[in-house]
Amino acid sequence: MKIPNALIYQIIFLAVMLLSLNSPLSFARTDTDLKRDLTSKPEKIIHFAGVVPGNHVLDLFGGGGYYSELLSDAVGEAGEVVLHNNKAYIPYVGIELGKRLADNRLKNVKKLMSESNALQLGEQRFDVIFFVLGYHDLYVSSKDWQVTAEEVIPQAYRALKTGGKLLVIDHAASQGSGSQDAQKFHRIEADFVKADLAKRGFILAKSSDILNNPEDPLNISVFDPSIRRKTHRFVMLFEKKDKMADKTSKME
Repeated sequence: MKIPNALIYQIIFLAVMLLSLNSPLSFARTDTDLKRDLTSKPEKIIHFAGVVPGNHVLDLFGGGGYYSELLSDAVGEAGEVVLHNNKAYIPYVGIELGKRLADNRLKNVKKLMSESNALQLGEQRFDVIFFVLGYHDLYVSSKDWQVTAEEVIPQAYRALKTGGKLLVIDHAASQGSGSQDAQKFHRIEADFVKADLAKRGFILAKSSDILNNPEDPLNISVFDPSIRRKTHRFVMLFEKKDKMADKTSKME
């Protein structure tokens, strides 16, 4: 009897999560999510970010909640995950989000809808913030999208506990391109992000090549069929510097 691929994926993922996080998954996951696991490698990402049971984690501009669902299990009953979106995201992720959070299936996940000028994140609240495939959007501008690093990052900084971590994953752009490819290709240069966060009070703790893809030419849209879902993505973990909150507030 042939075992369905979806079942194989789920068995593999369960085994890895049990080994790396020592926390059994308590819910069934969709075939779409299981397929994405193959290229997003979430078990390695969550381990890299240092998420442990009892943590309070923010999934910033978390879209349909792919990571929030996994983080829900990683932090356990004593932890909390806040899944954030703004109104502009909802037309693209609303259906997925509704299904994921239906019937209170992720009991420790709280949905937060707020805009960039007032994210309502609180202060000294989170151990870890996940910001996945969204940093480039801070340098995109359109009629319906006016979200900037100047607004978002200081609020994220204040929401982290001292010593808290900010995980940034995004589609890599060519060396030296800065943020110029954000609008057209939905990419951003890793060194630009590193410098951008340094001036806003974050230090790079470590980086990883978990999601590297040397075959990505870096100069095409991330939605191009030849590279979609398998782009070269940088993975960086930043730490909130101590005693920087007052200085960051004055910079706003």
